[in-house]
Amino acid sequence: MVSLLPNRYYLTGWSGDTESGFVLITRQKSFIITDSRYSEHAARETAGFEIVEAEEGIGPALRSISENEKIETIGFESHHLSISAFKRLKRFLKKIRLVPAAHLIEELRAIKDEAEVVAIKKAAEIADKTFEHLLNFAKPDMTENEIAWEIEKFMREAGAEKAAWDPIIVAAGTNSSMAHHGAGSVKLKKEDMVLLDFGCVYQGYHNDISRVFFVGKPTDQQVEIYNLVLEAQRLGISLVKEGRLGAMVDRKVRGFLEKSLPAKQAKNIYRHALGHGVGLEVHELPSVSTHRKSWLRAGNVITIEPGIYIPGWGGVRIEDMVLVTSKGPKILTKAPKEIKEVTI
Repeated sequence: MVSLLPNRYYLTGWSGDTESGFVLITRQKSFIITDSRYSEHAARETAGFEIVEAEEGIGPALRSISENEKIETIGFESHHLSISAFKRLKRFLKKIRLVPAAHLIEELRAIKDEAEVVAIKKAAEIADKTFEHLLNFAKPDMTENEIAWEIEKFMREAGAEKAAWDPIIVAAGTNSSMAHHGAGSVKLKKEDMVLLDFGCVYQGYHNDISRVFFVGKPTDQQVEIYNLVLEAQRLGISLVKEGRLGAMVDRKVRGFLEKSLPAKQAKNIYRHALGHGVGLEVHELPSVSTHRKSWLRAGNVITIEPGIYIPGWGGVRIEDMVLVTSKGPKILTKAPKEIKEVTI
């Protein structure tokens, strides 16, 4: 039984943005269980699924299907289904064994097929065009919020369904030392670094990109930190390989930065994961982190996003999406990132 919306979409193609829907896969039949508000929509967008209207709720509908199909055991998404929902189901499924099956579908989703990669590439192209547009649009005295709105508006006009998340990150000056600052009323000024982290959704698939641009000629320290992060990112991308442990890639990049920075600045190395999978969700499997044991496999789409964040000074994060192939990494995001290209 699938309850998580992205997993439901992955299995069925039903795009209904509602939690009022479950998918049940059995050996003989497949069911979409929803209520009358959404049943016609589900029927139009799917094939091979029996639509069950659960007017009395999911529990009675599951009980009826289980009796008709002689089901004795149902796996459920224990990482998503709430405890209260589980207890409600148990009242109607007293003879059914409910077995936790966390992240089963996410493991399948981690390997993208050709059509999925095409959609992700299109989302990446929209993001690339958006950043190139911003390099001509952004000016001193504009606020972070104005930049964030221009990003969202441009992406929508370029064909995106929506922004990949809210709020879009636009962090000017010292705000850029906060990895997930968001956007506010701070104005851009000369000698600012501006950290952007944004993405869009195309045909259900996300992209995720981070870039920094400079308002006027960057200072020597800005150049030093930026180029160091860029070199670290290139190292990380070069290490992406089918069969490689994501934790090893993260560890190598951290080690490079630790050796390149003075000891007192080592604490400013990024403390988030080096990367993560991207697809129907902006954060999904596999993880590229020293804290997770995830093997890279052909068909994974991941981010590589090292950063250095110095409180009171600013921060740099450079992020690209990478397709893991049997021949090595394939970079999907193409937005410029050389200093001379990102100085306005």
